[in-house]
Amino acid sequence: MNIGIIGLGLIGGSIALGLRKYNFGDKFIGTDSNKENELHAIQLGIVDDIIPLQDLIIQSSVIILSIPVNKIENILSNILNQISMDTVILDTGSTKYDICNRIFSHPKRSRFVATHPIAGIENSGPISADYDLFYKKKCIICDSELSAPDAISTATEIYSIMKMRVIYMTSKEHDLYISYISHLPHVISFSLANTVLKKFKNEEKIFNNMMGSGLNSTTRLAKSNPETWLPIFISNRNNVIQAIDFYIDHLNKFRNYLIKKKFHQINQYMKEANNIKNKKYV
Repeated sequence: MNIGIIGLGLIGGSIALGLRKYNFGDKFIGTDSNKENELHAIQLGIVDDIIPLQDLIIQSSVIILSIPVNKIENILSNILNQISMDTVILDTGSTKYDICNRIFSHPKRSRFVATHPIAGIENSGPISADYDLFYKKKCIICDSELSAPDAISTATEIYSIMKMRVIYMTSKEHDLYISYISHLPHVISFSLANTVLKKFKNEEKIFNNMMGSGLNSTTRLAKSNPETWLPIFISNRNNVIQAIDFYIDHLNKFRNYLIKKKFHQINQYMKEANNIKNKKYV
C-alpha cells in the first residue's frame, strides 16, 4: 500500500513517521510546494520518494492532505476527479465546514474523510516532525455519514494505530467548538505577543531581563506559522469573531472589577477559573 503525503510539514511528516513506526503502509511518497521541506523529508526518512502531485494521486492508495485549509479547499475536488473508487483521501485541516461544503455534491465524495488530528506544537516543518506527536491525542472525524464505510475504517485504523482517540461530530459543530478551544488561544497569544512587543519596543533590555515563564508559556502559540493560521482564521471567521467577543466580555468583567475595587469578585472569578484544572487534556 502506497501512502501519499501532500504537505510534508509538521503534521504530514509526523503522520508518516507515526505510520512507519507501526508498520502501516509499504511505501511513503510525498510532495510539497516548499522544496526545502521535500529535501528534509527525504533526509529524515519521512518519505521514500518525492514525486509530482499528479503521479502521487495515481500511485497512492491513501492520500493525506496536510496543507493549509485554503489549499485543501482548492485542490480537493481536482484530486477526487482523478482517483479510483478504491482510494481514500484524508485531510488534517483545522477547519472542516468549508472543506466539506466545497465537495458536498462531488460524485466521489464518499472517498473523502474529513479529519482533524488535534495535535501540534508552535514549531513547523518536517524537521519538527515526531512519530509520537499524536500519542494519546484526539482526532475528530466529521460528517462521517458522507464517507464510505471502508474509507471511515481506513481513517479510523490510521489514527487508532497511532494511539489517538477518535471522536465523531458534524463539520459545523467542529468549527464552532474548535474556534474556542484552539483558534481563540492562538488569537490571544498573537495579540499578547504584539502587546508586549509594542509596549517594550524601546526597552528591549528590560523586557529580556524580566520575561518569565508566565509570558513565555502564554505566548508560545504566537510562534506558530502565519501561513497556516491566516487561512484558518479566514475559513472560520464568523466563529472566531464570536469567540473573541465572548472573551472580550470576560476581559471587560475583570477590568471593571479592578476599576470598581471589587477584589472579592476577582478572587471568586479566579477560583472559578481554577476549575480548568479538572478538565482532562486527553
